[in-house]
Amino acid sequence: MTLHVRRVGERGPDLVFLHGWGLSGRIWEPLASRLKTDFRCHLVDLPGHGESAPGAAGLNNWVDEVVDTIGRPAIYIGWSLGGLVALGAARRHPEQVQGMVLVAMLARFIRESGNDYGMKANAIEATRAGLARDFSTTLSEFLMQQVLGEPGAAKAVRSLRNDLIDQPPALDGLERGLDILFEADFREHLGAINKPCLAVAGARDRIAHPDGMAAMAEQMPQGDFWGIERAAHAPFISHERPFAERLRAFVADVAPIERDS
Repeated sequence: MTLHVRRVGERGPDLVFLHGWGLSGRIWEPLASRLKTDFRCHLVDLPGHGESAPGAAGLNNWVDEVVDTIGRPAIYIGWSLGGLVALGAARRHPEQVQGMVLVAMLARFIRESGNDYGMKANAIEATRAGLARDFSTTLSEFLMQQVLGEPGAAKAVRSLRNDLIDQPPALDGLERGLDILFEADFREHLGAINKPCLAVAGARDRIAHPDGMAAMAEQMPQGDFWGIERAAHAPFISHERPFAERLRAFVADVAPIERDS
């Protein structure tokens, strides 16, 4: 299976954008439009999302499919579920990952003994059960939780709803995405992922607590942390301009832009 990828921009370092659960690569389009003069932006539809078929289940299969589809070294920008795929790519295919920007995600999303951050397991299971009863409402409610508390919530809600309405995900893709959120655990591997990494957290995030993200970045050999005040779970939407500027600075350090002489 080959994943569907929108490509924006024709020159500069390659940036791979990985969306969150239930959405598609289209959620990154406004940000990519700011970056397209200097970067080749690859907006990936993860398996079972957007225009990509569900494919094989499991995080490793998703990771391998993304890396194979891109086919070249790149900087990976992963949001929420997409952040787990980016981390997996850096662990399984380090030669293909020049650096990472991990947005509103945790090395372990499930709150449990030894992990004070993330979501309760029963919240994931309730979402899974809701998909069978009322697919549209369950997905919409989950997505709306991601922007609660943001000053730009209205803009974020429009972006999320438009993406959802235009390209609804496959039920198989949603269920497999929930499995990944429930099962993935990178806590024991962070110290071995020696890639430049910027962890970006919204101070008001109710899903990926900023303290958990800061702790994750501290455990990574080349980790850095950026907390955005007044942002929630979608800071690249609510704070698009400063996010783009910080991303440019990160890429300049990792893969400098080559200007024509």
